[in-house]
Amino acid sequence: MGDISLPHTVFVYGTLKRGEANERVMTNPDTGKHIFLTPAQMVEKYPLIVASKYNIPFLINQKGEGFQVHGEIFQVDDKKLAVLDKLEGYPEFYTREVHEFKTSDGRLVKAWIYFLKKFDERLNLNRTGYIDRYTDGIEGRFYNVQYVYVFSL
Repeated sequence: MGDISLPHTVFVYGTLKRGEANERVMTNPDTGKHIFLTPAQMVEKYPLIVASKYNIPFLINQKGEGFQVHGEIFQVDDKKLAVLDKLEGYPEFYTREVHEFKTSDGRLVKAWIYFLKKFDERLNLNRTGYIDRYTDGIEGRFYNVQYVYVFSL
């Protein structure tokens, strides 16, 4: 599937999707190469929430709860994967695991996905319910783009 010069397959479910606030991280050629492959959704159910003062989408590694989260699959090169790792705070704040996803045409694809490493109960103070897909402004919560500037990409 795809370009062999882009050895990593990644599923994104939040601000890195096309049309979302951090799409520019994916599309910026200075941060590496990428190609969009397909819309997809997780095979297993996991909880996705939007929380914190930055309104960040967090995927929580609690299999069987929540929904089969919708997102997009990309292929990326080593440089882009390193940038995504930095943006996601991997391995300090997020884990990166290989999971299986169902594409819009019914194929099963394995890809990397980022999960929140440790759920902080303070996130429960200001969060959405479980959602099956992220869009900026969901439940009146707009992503605070200042968050990405914490990292020097």
